[in-house]
Amino acid sequence: MLCCLLARASNLPNVKKDRRSDPVASLIFRGVKKRTKVIKNSVNPVWNEGFEWDLKGIPLDQSSELHVVVKDHETMGRNRFLGEAKIPLQEVLATPSLSASFNAPLLDTKQQPTG
Repeated sequence: MLCCLLARASNLPNVKKDRRSDPVASLIFRGVKKRTKVIKNSVNPVWNEGFEWDLKGIPLDQSSELHVVVKDHETMGRNRFLGEAKIPLQEVLATPSLSASFNAPLLDTKQQPTG
């Protein structure tokens, strides 16, 4: 089982003219997507949400990664991309507790930091 706690994001880009973004995060591991709740009107959302993925007997390896995508939630139309991070999980394999904490910068579509 892979367990993840998505705590927060900070200094997200604001893509709305009249108010702040409504961020929502998707976490993808081995093609399985999980999603946070939407945080209304915030560029510094706090989720503190936990997620689990069944490894189905396939252990983590050096190429394992967690992909996090943050978007501005839209009730009408498509959600707008705010940034993404790919978190390599090999550090988890190197710890005796098989646990690690990550602080990953979000990158834009040109792979530049968003904030």
